Amino acid sequence: MVCAGTPSTADFLAGALLEVNVRTVVGRLGSPLELRSAAFRKLCSGADLVSMEVPRAWQACLPAGAQLRMPAWVSQELLAAGTSPVTLPAPMRKEVRRHSRRNAYELRVSTDLSDIRHFYANLYRPYVTARFGTGAVVVDEKQFLAVSRGMTLAKLTVAGDWVAGMLLQQRGETLHLGWFGSTTVPPRAGASEVLDARSIEWGAAKGASRVVMGHSRPSLADGVVRYKSRFGANVRPTRFPQRTIGLWVQRWSAELVARLNAAEFVSFRDGRACVYEAHPDHATP
Repeated sequence: MVCAGTPSTADFLAGALLEVNVRTVVGRLGSPLELRSAAFRKLCSGADLVSMEVPRAWQACLPAGAQLRMPAWVSQELLAAGTSPVTLPAPMRKEVRRHSRRNAYELRVSTDLSDIRHFYANLYRPYVTARFGTGAVVVDEKQFLAVSRGMTLAKLTVAGDWVAGMLLQQRGETLHLGWFGSTTVPPRAGASEVLDARSIEWGAAKGASRVVMGHSRPSLADGVVRYKSRFGANVRPTRFPQRTIGLWVQRWSAELVARLNAAEFVSFRDGRACVYEAHPDHATP
C-alpha cells in the first residue's frame, strides 16, 4: 500500500486494512497536481492499493481510476424523534446504570474558570499526550480557555475524586460534546459511557433534541464510530467540508476485497451515508 497524505490518515487506513510491518518514505509530492503525473504512477507501480488525501477543492487531481472517494472525517449525531428531547437507547441506559452503581460514578457540572484550568492541566493535556504519543495534537492553554469560554464542564467523580471530564456547549436545541480528559489512560471502566450518557441527559433536561458527538473516521468498523453508535448516533456529513480520501485499487485479490468490505468505508450521496462494497468478481484468481 502506498499512502499520499497526512500521517494520521495513513495510520487510519493502514489500521483499517492491514497489519503493518514496515513503513518507509518512497517519495514526496510538491502539489496535489502530481497525483496524476507519470512520476507518481511509477512510485505506485508495485502497490496493490494506493490511498491519496487532498483538500476538497483539489478532488479533480485524484486519478480517474480511483474506486472510492470519501471525506477524511464524518460527524456523528444523535437526533430526537419528533419534538421531544433526545433520549438514549434502552441498552445504553441499562449499561450506564450498571457502571454507575458498580463504580459509584457521579456527574457534576461547572462553569468555574479554575475548574476549567484544572481540567486542562490535569486531565485533558496529560490524557491526549499519553493516548496519542508523538502524534498527539494538544491545544495550547490560551486557545483552550478562549474556546471554552461560555461552555459547561461536566465532571465525573468517584467519592469526590475527579476522574474524567468533558466540555459541553448547548446552543438552542443542539448539544455539542467537546474536549475530553481523564486521569488514566485508558479511562476507568465505564467512565466514558457514564460521562457521555449523563452529559446527554443533562442536555436533554435543558431541551436538547440534537447531540453532536464530534468527528470520527469514515468507517463503520472504526472503534470510535462503533462506540458512538451505541448511543444511537448516526453518521452524517460534517458542518464544514473535509479533506477527501481517494482509494485506488491497482491489483485486486480476495483478501483485499474482504478487508475493504470489513472496513465499511462511508461516503455521502445527497447527504445520505453510503457504505462502499467491493465485489468478489474484482478479485483476481
